[in-house]
Amino acid sequence: MIQLSYLSATRFFGPDAGSFLQAQLSADIAALEDGQSTFAAYCSPQGKVFGLLLIAKHNDHYTMVGSAQLLPSIVQRLRIYIFRSKVEITPLDKLQVCGVLPSQPADPASPVFAPGSLPLRYTVVSEGTQSDEAANRWRQSELNHGVAWLDASTTEKFIPQMLGYDQLGAVSFTKGCYPGQEIVARIYYLGRVKRKPLLTTIVGRAVIKNGSRVQIQYATQTVAGILVDSAPAGTENTLMFIITRVEDEKKPVSITHEDQSYPSAIE
Repeated sequence: MIQLSYLSATRFFGPDAGSFLQAQLSADIAALEDGQSTFAAYCSPQGKVFGLLLIAKHNDHYTMVGSAQLLPSIVQRLRIYIFRSKVEITPLDKLQVCGVLPSQPADPASPVFAPGSLPLRYTVVSEGTQSDEAANRWRQSELNHGVAWLDASTTEKFIPQMLGYDQLGAVSFTKGCYPGQEIVARIYYLGRVKRKPLLTTIVGRAVIKNGSRVQIQYATQTVAGILVDSAPAGTENTLMFIITRVEDEKKPVSITHEDQSYPSAIE
């Protein structure tokens, strides 16, 4: 199991834990059966995503996995809305979120989270294998499947559809209300999402901070974008997850940041 230090976990339990999460998150938590999991987004009243979350149900509790940078503040915000609900929250600070390789058998003592149909499996254990190279490969696989965990530089800047979270099953358009639901649903039914993810690979190890503005050069035009996340691709290239204006031209020629231009890798 590969230790994913950029993720952390918290546990929700109590008679009202399920209904509480159902009312706060964008996914249909009430539809989860024991052993099932789903991605979800926690949004502001304006429909902007605080962070991507992975929610798993096991017996009488729910495990929430999210960005290690953002999860403490997300949990702190959720606590404000518990009121009289019978919900208890316990941070799993002594446990590690790990990626489970396809070749690794499931451990009955450590339930595996396998959200939707994605070939990504997660678990929360006392210790995993520490390997920067393996963790980077896992991040590359996440980005290739549309899983971009926000951080302090990108939180509360995008609606779920801009990040492609609706394609992950993180947004239900048939469940009841949750913070930001009216705005998220209105954009869905109007079909007006002007910005979406662009996944592209550039030549070189670009050192560009998440949240930075970049210029995307196509064959006939240049458009602006915001880098949400990136990961090493192979031994020399960098995979980038960029939110940008939707364009007909699918293949960028290069990515530019602060006068430094990076040519696109040949696919």
